[in-house]
Amino acid sequence: MTDSTYILPADSAFSSGWTAAPGAVMLQQEKPSTGPESRQADMICDSVLVVMTVVFILYLRKALEILPMTAGCLLRWKENLNLEFNVRNSRSRDALAAILCPAACVLAYRYGIVRMSALQEMHPAAALLLIAGAAVLFMLLRALLSKIMKPARISSKTWKAADKAFCTYFIPAAVLSLIVSGILTLCGSEPGTIRIAILYIWGAIWIIFLFRKLQIFKNSCSLLSAILYLCSLEILPMALLAGTAFLP
Repeated sequence: MTDSTYILPADSAFSSGWTAAPGAVMLQQEKPSTGPESRQADMICDSVLVVMTVVFILYLRKALEILPMTAGCLLRWKENLNLEFNVRNSRSRDALAAILCPAACVLAYRYGIVRMSALQEMHPAAALLLIAGAAVLFMLLRALLSKIMKPARISSKTWKAADKAFCTYFIPAAVLSLIVSGILTLCGSEPGTIRIAILYIWGAIWIIFLFRKLQIFKNSCSLLSAILYLCSLEILPMALLAGTAFLP
């Protein structure tokens, strides 16, 4: 039942009863939906997370090798080159990022990171597929821009390291957001609080990623060229993705 508060006229402010006077303003407190559709959405999200947890456990040995490397990339830009130049480690990094991607899509749906009103009218499974499809299109756009804009004066290995750095930084962003959201859920935090925490984590790591990628580019070209590459390859696609996420 929804709690309601009525603002009554002054002559009725201290009278008994809760009957609203004509023209009174009613303020309603919103509560999370607990209907069948909400329970179905939770069940689908939990099922995806359980499946991806099992896959992550099966991949745990390689994940434990990659996670320290991604942490090192947060601290030093040259670690991105070391990771990319090792073919085995770069493939393991790509596989781990692919494993964590569905879990990140679940977080984006469950905690309202994506605020498209159309998602509210869709079946939960279709909404999750739409978010996953948007993520795939985002990666395809990045890959297309990277292929079109690759300059001749930057070595292919350095350019590839800068391009694949997104996967490197996506891993700690996804892992930290899963851990923090789980802890906050156990502590009984509101979904809005969890949403803000996830946005802070993703935003902070994305800023670090931009700075490290700028350093990689600056090592092979001028600062102005590095900034232009960064705007074209990362900031523009992310702006398009963020813009569609908040469409009415």
